[in-house]
Amino acid sequence: MELAISKLTARRVIYYFEGYVKGERPKGLKFVFYNYDLKITIKPSVFEWDGDTFRMMLHVEQANENNPISSGDYYPIAVDGKGKQYPLQVAKSIIEEREQAEWKNDVVVNKGKGHHVICKSLMDLDTDELFIHVDTVLPKPRKNYIRRKCGELYYGVRNDLKDWAQKLFVVVFNIFNKCCKKRGNKILFCSGSRAEIGGNEEFIYNRMLERGLDKKYKFVLDFKPTINKTYGPFKMIRFIYRLASSDVILLDDYYPEIYKPVYDKNVKVIQVWHACGAFKALGLERMSKAGAPPINTSVHKCYTHVPVSSYHSALHHQEAFGIGIDKFYPVGIPRTDIFFDEDYKKKTCERVYAEFPGAKEAKRVILYAPTFRGNSAVDAHFPMEKLDFEEWGELCKRTDSYLIVKMHPFVQEKINIPEKYRDCIADAAQYREVNDILFITDLLITDYSSIIYEFSLLRRPMLFYAFDQIMYVSTRDFYEPYEDIVPGRIIKRFDQLMEALEKEEYNTDKLEWFIKKNFAYTDGKSTDRVIDLIIGNDEEIGKYSAASMQGALAAVSNNFGMNGEHVDKRYRDDDRSVVQNRGEAQEKDSESQNNDKYSE
Repeated sequence: MELAISKLTARRVIYYFEGYVKGERPKGLKFVFYNYDLKITIKPSVFEWDGDTFRMMLHVEQANENNPISSGDYYPIAVDGKGKQYPLQVAKSIIEEREQAEWKNDVVVNKGKGHHVICKSLMDLDTDELFIHVDTVLPKPRKNYIRRKCGELYYGVRNDLKDWAQKLFVVVFNIFNKCCKKRGNKILFCSGSRAEIGGNEEFIYNRMLERGLDKKYKFVLDFKPTINKTYGPFKMIRFIYRLASSDVILLDDYYPEIYKPVYDKNVKVIQVWHACGAFKALGLERMSKAGAPPINTSVHKCYTHVPVSSYHSALHHQEAFGIGIDKFYPVGIPRTDIFFDEDYKKKTCERVYAEFPGAKEAKRVILYAPTFRGNSAVDAHFPMEKLDFEEWGELCKRTDSYLIVKMHPFVQEKINIPEKYRDCIADAAQYREVNDILFITDLLITDYSSIIYEFSLLRRPMLFYAFDQIMYVSTRDFYEPYEDIVPGRIIKRFDQLMEALEKEEYNTDKLEWFIKKNFAYTDGKSTDRVIDLIIGNDEEIGKYSAASMQGALAAVSNNFGMNGEHVDKRYRDDDRSVVQNRGEAQEKDSESQNNDKYSE
């Protein structure tokens, strides 16, 4: 069956649609306007059939139960009597009109200052589906003069108090900094987004204990669950004291309080960033996007050492953080060491199989781990309508596959797995460590998640179900073009995804190139090298600095923006890039002394 809109016009507060159906029409077929983000369904104001032609009108001031339509994007879709949805394609004639810039179908209802309804007919950048973008601002209840002035006074005082609190933070820090004698052995592990130690910090902490370094150094841990949580007076003073009296400060993410003071030149502030590689744009790389920092931001500027996975990653984070390349050290990411630890992998597989017993018996284990849509945890969501677990379940049964679905922790909506497929599809929402699941995974399906870096170390295939790639890039962006980054086949439609899984049509041609580009070391000793940064002097750790990598920039620039098929031979076919060759040479030179040192 083919459904298409062949005519669209707008007049005053009305949209008029006309379209057709080709093929057998399902029983009870009707049309609605659906907002996937808000889960809102709007019925047409008027609808009628004329044979295989349909006509409908949308009254933007009335369709929402006699009220204006709420802000958002509304897609016209068809729904049959059983609830199955059918997207409406746009007839070629409308697409041609749009390309000729003759497609002007906007509804503007502007009744006064501060309130309006504006509707624009647009085309989805990825699917060419039609949708109506609505911007509704309703008039606010009028406040009397006294209430309005009290509100202005309240927000003014609140902002002033925030400014004074920040200044007081720095004053207290400076007092502690002058009064506290540093002995060169105090290491602070902290995070503003974890309730307890985890991620790279946990690997570093545990390895330092294994090496007996707790006998020489004093470890202090200070963690809070979210950056929005405010410490009380006692805990805040304690945190400031710990910050001012520490010789080394380790953090693993954005932490606003860390960026306020000016530290002594002999204090190390080490950012063990939580993500591998150079994927999505962040920090100063987002200057033209929503949520970008101010141009004079002090965020990230205090870091003295930033361990990264490769020289390529160093260039990415140098642009994002706005600090010198000499602050970056391509020594590897601590949490990737487990991918080279056979004992750990064996024990982890046993633990994960116990959680997902169906996976152990299956011929193929598939992990679907997409990222969230939205700007933050507050508005995070995922368009579940892009998945059909009925069809996916049937495919799993035919191919003896087991599917594990791991949504991003920010996505609160539960996936709806049909009862008859729960023996071959599992929801891993309650399983915390997604990296553990990677060890039993034969095929990873994702979209824009940095999980691809860790999984690449297992040298197994990946598929990229990027149904909204153009829209996502336009709002979030990437360090390099998306097509040039991902080491696998990109798929835009669900039926294409099912076909690729059925026929096992993957593309691993870029996988080895991807690993060489993004990992300077693949030896499972990254944690020890990061510990070198923590406890070593400048002369000892200078060999690791990205600034000393002569020739590495040429290797990267020759490949910047190119895909695996056309990549420079030095970067693709050699055992390692110039960065890796340098790392291997250094490792051989220091192997004997490192073996003794790491067993302390």
